[in-house]
Amino acid sequence: MNFQTVMDDVKGRVEILTSHGQKLAQISLDTLKQANGIVSDKFQTLIKTETAAAKDFYEAAKTGLDKARVDGLKAVATAPISYLPPRDKLVTVYNDTVTLISDTSDELYKTLRSGFTTIQGELRGEAAVAGEAAPVKKAKKARKPGSKKAGSAGAKAE
Repeated sequence: MNFQTVMDDVKGRVEILTSHGQKLAQISLDTLKQANGIVSDKFQTLIKTETAAAKDFYEAAKTGLDKARVDGLKAVATAPISYLPPRDKLVTVYNDTVTLISDTSDELYKTLRSGFTTIQGELRGEAAVAGEAAPVKKAKKARKPGSKKAGSAGAKAE
């Protein structure tokens, strides 16, 4: 084999690998940008929700304290719970926060999974439609040589 032929062959393979590497890097970067967009949007929503809830809770606590000052110590001692902020506001905010975080987690999972399957498809040479995750194929179990259990249709016909 000629040295020039070997060099040309290696150069061709390196160019193909470089091309694949650039595609994979671009897919990874696009996926991370999508994930960043999801996180930043949901984080801003979470901050707005929590800020509004904190303001409401502060106002309710302030109202309860003002009412306690007016009613006096005897009234507060007999029914202290009536001066506390309503519990349903806290429960609602908590449930909204849990839902928002759960939804964010689901969106991130779908985005990262889509990017991962796109990268897998690129490595296998399969073209995935943009925005659509490539189907994940299950690996077939290798049949042990000499095993009596056959998995093929031809063996079932025997």
